Amino acid sequence: MMKKSVVLALAALTVLLCWTASWIGKSNRAGLALAQATARPAERRTVIIKRDPIRVISNPYPTYRAVAIDEERGELFLGNDNRGSKWGSSIDTYRVEFGPMPVDVVREPLRRIAGPKTGLGGVCTLAVSPDFKEIYYVEDEGAGVVAFPIDGNGDIEPSREFTDSHGTFGLFFDPKFQELYITVQHVNRVAVYPRTAQVGNDPLRFIQGPATELADPHGIYVDSEKNEIYVVNHGNWRHTEPGEIWESSPSVVPPELQHKLKSIADIRRPLTPSTGKFLPPSITVYSSRANGDARPLRVIQGPKTGMRLPSGIFLDSASNQLVLANTVDDSILFFDATASGDVAPVRVLRGPETRLSGPTTSVIDKKRDELWVANYNNHTATVYPRTAQGNVAPRRTIRSAPLGTVPMGLGNFGTITYNPKRKEILVPN
Repeated sequence: MMKKSVVLALAALTVLLCWTASWIGKSNRAGLALAQATARPAERRTVIIKRDPIRVISNPYPTYRAVAIDEERGELFLGNDNRGSKWGSSIDTYRVEFGPMPVDVVREPLRRIAGPKTGLGGVCTLAVSPDFKEIYYVEDEGAGVVAFPIDGNGDIEPSREFTDSHGTFGLFFDPKFQELYITVQHVNRVAVYPRTAQVGNDPLRFIQGPATELADPHGIYVDSEKNEIYVVNHGNWRHTEPGEIWESSPSVVPPELQHKLKSIADIRRPLTPSTGKFLPPSITVYSSRANGDARPLRVIQGPKTGMRLPSGIFLDSASNQLVLANTVDDSILFFDATASGDVAPVRVLRGPETRLSGPTTSVIDKKRDELWVANYNNHTATVYPRTAQGNVAPRRTIRSAPLGTVPMGLGNFGTITYNPKRKEILVPN
């Protein structure tokens, strides 16, 4: 009987010891993991996984967002904003004059600047200098200006480039003073650089500050004869200080820009009370010699203007009218260049026959008395008589995709998401 009791006691003790050892082991492992996690917070790093996607949803055709012209050579330059196209983003060159052809035919460019060496991103604005045989571009949400040879073709490196602040959009080259003007969306800024500017150069001057009334500036045009600057504003306003620039992350601020920042620490600080407000879209006009927190000479703004997400702007010197690409309204608006306040357009180009669809930029060909428009939503550039108005069909059309092809419309906006059912990460680019 005693032996049986001893055996049972030993068995119970063995179970207890095993359970205790197991508990101690688990506790030690948990404690070790906690200690390691607590002891090494500084060692945590962002993990970058380079992996090919399972599948890609993309638009393989160029989507034109920018247009510029060399009147003497008779060449049109179109900026392809679509990184997902067969060639990626590109600058495509076409003949201005060509014979009648069906509207559903895809026209191949004379030349195409595209490829990894070019570094081309979302081309949103172009400018050309026939005198210096150069073409310039800015990337939407980029940080500066890039130059290529005007007859460039294929996968070539830029001639030169310079940087300003994150969020560029508009671009204009003034041949009289050989200056490049750029608009910067997020810090409500117009910056002016010499044509030959390189990385690290400071601007010659800039317009920026609460008195300027700049509010998410986009398109820009400079009349060097009248010494006036015309700027298109989407209307997203916040308080900015003269000289302020911005980068999306302190870690990517180039060394040559760091001295321009008000303070890199400003980017890391907690959010302060908002100064932002939404204003109606507008055209603000300044002296071309303006510098700093300069007030506009006049402002075109209000419900009578009919502006709906306006983008590019151009001056028709023959009529002294501002030509405005009214993107959301699928229209081109024409304003007297001397207008001010809440005024209606002098004339409007709009209607199904025009085939305008998301027009973003326009340019006047003075030599041929024509108006060219880049249409973001239907893969075309269309041309009209310079004085066209109403529901007028284009004279000619450059098409980069089969008729009826719809752009993806993803643009630069969106956020990643995770599909737990398929265990997939979805990323819009």
